[in-house]
Amino acid sequence: MQTEKVVIIIPTYNEAAIIEKTILSVFAITDGIDAKDIHLLIFDSNSTDSTQQIIRSLQVNFQRLHLVTESKKSGLGSAYHQAMHYALSKLSADIIVEFDADLSHQPHYIPLMLDALHSNDVVIGSRYVHGGSIPKDWGWHRKLFSIVGNLIARLVLTTQYKDFTSGFRMTRATMLKKVLPEKFISNHYAYKIELLWLLHQCKAKIVEYPIHFIDRKYGQSKLPSNSVIDSLYVLWMIRLKRYIRYLKMCLVGFSGVIIQYTLYNILRNYMSPFHAIQIGITIAIINGFLLNSFYTFRGKDKPLRTEQVRSFIMFVGYAILMMNYQAYWLDMGMRIFGSGLLKENLIMFAGTVTASVLNYFIYAKIIWRTNNIHHTAATTPSP
Repeated sequence: MQTEKVVIIIPTYNEAAIIEKTILSVFAITDGIDAKDIHLLIFDSNSTDSTQQIIRSLQVNFQRLHLVTESKKSGLGSAYHQAMHYALSKLSADIIVEFDADLSHQPHYIPLMLDALHSNDVVIGSRYVHGGSIPKDWGWHRKLFSIVGNLIARLVLTTQYKDFTSGFRMTRATMLKKVLPEKFISNHYAYKIELLWLLHQCKAKIVEYPIHFIDRKYGQSKLPSNSVIDSLYVLWMIRLKRYIRYLKMCLVGFSGVIIQYTLYNILRNYMSPFHAIQIGITIAIINGFLLNSFYTFRGKDKPLRTEQVRSFIMFVGYAILMMNYQAYWLDMGMRIFGSGLLKENLIMFAGTVTASVLNYFIYAKIIWRTNNIHHTAATTPSP
C-alpha cells in the first residue's frame, strides 16, 4: 500500500501555554499509523509571545514538524488558506487536516477519522451528529454562535450536514485542489462554511464523524466578537454569487433573443419563415455558446483542450436539435394560428420560453460541466 502524506495544519497566535503539549500529543497518537506519513504544519500569525521559539526548539527532535510564519496576523481563514497552499505545493500533501492549537480537538480522533477517510473525500469532526457534543459549561455566546450559525447555514445552503462550522476536518488533496479559491470570502472563522459548501458543490463524498469538543484549558479563546455577522456575510455572498451567475445567463440569453428576432424579421422578407428561424436561432445559439464559455460559465482554471473539444461537439449536436425544434415549433404554430408578423413573433416567443429551462440545464450540467464546480443550477428565461 502506498504511503499517504498527511499534513495536519495548526494555526497559532500566542499559544505558548499549550503548543508544546499539542505537538507532543499529536505526534504521540499518530506515531506508527500504518501507511501514513504524518507531518505537522504550524502556521504562526506573528505571535508576540514565545510560541515560535518553542516550535523551533521542538523541530530539533521532530523532522516532520514544519513552521511557516506571516508578518502580520491576517485572520484564521487567511492563515488556513496560506497554509493549505503551502501544504499542497511545498509538502506535496495527500491529506490536509484542520486542527486547533488548544487541544479542544482531541488528538485520539485523528486515527479514527483517517480510517473513515479511506472511503470518503472529506471527514468532518462533528459536534452535532449522534455521539458528538459541545461543552456543557460553554458560555451562552459560544453556544449561540455555534448552534445558531449552523442552523442558519443548514437553512440557507443544505440540511445534509449538521456541523458547518467545525474546525476539525480532513480533506483529500485531490478534492481540495479542485475547490480551493484564490481567496476565501472571509479571512476569519466563517471560511469553514464556504469551504464545506465548495466541497459539497464539487460532489465530494463527505461524512461527519462524532467528536466530543472540549473547551480549552490554557490560553484565551480567539473567537472574534463579530463571528455571527461574519457567518451571515459569507452565507449572503455565497447566495449572491449564485444570483450573479443567474443574471449573467439572463443577459446572455437576452442578447440571443435580440439576435434571433432581428434576423428572423429581416430574413422572413427574403425566404420562408421556416428557414429564416433556422438561421436566426443558429446565430443566436452560437452567440450564446461563445458568451457563456467566456463569461457565464468561465471557471477559475482554463479547461483542458479535450474538454473544449467535448464542449464544442456537444454544442454542435445541441444546436442542431434546438434549431430544428424551434423551426418546427414555428411551423406547427403557423399551421394552427396562421401567419402574420405579430402571430409569428408570439409563436417564437412561446417556443423560446418552453426551451429556456432545458437550455440552461444542458449548458450547466453537460456542455460546461467542468467549469461549474462552484455553482448550482438555476433557471433562465432564454436560450
